[in-house]
Amino acid sequence: MIDTSLNFLTNTLNSYLKIKNNTPNEDKVVLSSIATESGIAIPDKTLGLSLINIEEDRIYKEHKSAFINESGNTEYYNPEIKLNLYVLISANYQDKKISDPTDDYKEGLKQLSYVISFFQMKNVFTNENSPSLASIDPAIKQLTVELYSYSFEQLYNFWSVVGSKYLPSVLYKIKMLTFQAKEISAELPGVGGTGFSGTVN
Repeated sequence: MIDTSLNFLTNTLNSYLKIKNNTPNEDKVVLSSIATESGIAIPDKTLGLSLINIEEDRIYKEHKSAFINESGNTEYYNPEIKLNLYVLISANYQDKKISDPTDDYKEGLKQLSYVISFFQMKNVFTNENSPSLASIDPAIKQLTVELYSYSFEQLYNFWSVVGSKYLPSVLYKIKMLTFQAKEISAELPGVGGTGFSGTVN
């Protein structure tokens, strides 16, 4: 579910940037880690969409564990988990090819600005307004993208941990993914029924 969510956002951004840049055959965004031991992992002249943290959303934590199934029996399974994803979008445009005017710092800032504009225009994705979301994973009902600001100290600490020089970037909080495996621990008959299936933990 995490991979399909981030693939969806990557593809959605690419579709938008192809229109903005009039480059129908060129993807500007890649789903990638930020760096490896050998340096920046994001390809040159691209924007990297990278997952940097996963957080359980305890505000909307589900505590319900008993559910009535289609047969009228009560099923018990662990409450679902809701997760928020923190995604960093970084522009790797570093003037590596002097003869190419699109391979520079300003171009990276322009592409990053397009990303910010897109999520300002559309930050909620549902099966209704984004049919492709349901096609890649029916379990994902909605994704909400929120701009997330962090301090200069947090910024410095993050890039120090990554072990790379800073790239122009913007951080988003993706809310929220719901995980429910529905492994039944017990099933109790409805009112008037007899018998018992499963074990109560």
